[in-house]
Amino acid sequence: MKASVGSLAVILSAAAVSSSATAAGITYDCDTAANHYSELVLPAPAGPFTVSGVVQLNALAEVSKYTPLARIQISSPSEPGQSPASFAGISVMALPADARKTPTGSPAIQMVAFNANGKEDEILPLSMLEKPGGAQPFSLTFDGRSVAALISNERRSLPLPAAAPVVRIVCSTGEFLFTNVNIQPSK
Repeated sequence: MKASVGSLAVILSAAAVSSSATAAGITYDCDTAANHYSELVLPAPAGPFTVSGVVQLNALAEVSKYTPLARIQISSPSEPGQSPASFAGISVMALPADARKTPTGSPAIQMVAFNANGKEDEILPLSMLEKPGGAQPFSLTFDGRSVAALISNERRSLPLPAAAPVVRIVCSTGEFLFTNVNIQPSK
């Protein structure tokens, strides 16, 4: 009986830790060298769902070929390292700059954008006036046909034909911290 009670206590403790970790969301420190990328693909629940969290630029790698960027998207599934057939989401990009010439006095310019396959990224011009490295809360809500994307107090509806979507987090040529990332079924 003592072993059963002890085992039950361990199981309940593990369940409590798991529940609190789930409630707090996922933290992903996406840190890549220049001209490299990293991706994390997470399963999504069936039916409508919302992905929310915060993304923040922490550091730029040396820029030679690729723009430092972080993306969070809802997309069709694809093989690792392959671009999905369809996607919709947001991007945070940054480029080194002369601090004397930037509106923030920072040695980089940060840009926030909406992105969807078949379209050019829609950069939010006012995002370039913000100091790089600030926390950028976001949410992406998939309703089965489109994604309602929200970042920098801007919202867009982006079409997304994906029968069994996944959540894709990608970063390249820098360090971007994703915190409190939650994927929850929508009501």
